[in-house]
Amino acid sequence: MLRDDLVKARGGKNAKVAPMDQMWDVIAESDVVFAATGAKDPIITVADIEKLGKKIMLVDIAVPRNVAAECSEVQGCASYSVDDLKKVVQANAGKRQSEVLKARKLIGDEVGKFKLWKASQGAVPYLAALQAMAEKIRRSETEKMERKLQGLHVKEREAVDKLTRHIIDSVLRPVYYSMKDDEDVEAKKNKILALKNMFRLEPIYKRGMLAAQQESKQLPPGRQALPRPARA
Repeated sequence: MLRDDLVKARGGKNAKVAPMDQMWDVIAESDVVFAATGAKDPIITVADIEKLGKKIMLVDIAVPRNVAAECSEVQGCASYSVDDLKKVVQANAGKRQSEVLKARKLIGDEVGKFKLWKASQGAVPYLAALQAMAEKIRRSETEKMERKLQGLHVKEREAVDKLTRHIIDSVLRPVYYSMKDDEDVEAKKNKILALKNMFRLEPIYKRGMLAAQQESKQLPPGRQALPRPARA
């Protein structure tokens, strides 16, 4: 028997090391046996397994084999060699590769959705500008009809105001929904560009900058408008 310090070095404090002449006593008490010796010929044969008369699993990780190939034919004995283990490894690798492909597709789909969402956000400033333009037209037309509306009661004027707002919302709603269509990024960008060109829209913040620039140009020299301080 080996010293305690060598036992710990080979398998830890829970390991039990026995000499070769006790091998079959240990195997008889075991359900799973791993064979890995430097023997050139099998050290576990069919006759040995048949003498055990019990169910047992043999895992032969030695090359050349420690367990005779015919042991797998003995009833109650499950015998696996290095070749069998390689097949299991390859099968598991194939499954992992399949999962990798699924993960890549999932990531690709989500990235595509994010890009589409990001592109759709580019429509928001132009939709806001379109809404502002429509509201400006509504107010302008309402003011033109001010004299004819003077005879209406407060509730009736509120009803007219609500009606005109509803008309504007109903007309623009298909445009809003169109920007949410599930389509490729280029189609989305082209749709936004078409919306911009069709109504000659500029985002509201850009229009404010243009108005400030025009106002600055109209002032006499030395009195150009100063840029507004940024808010903290």
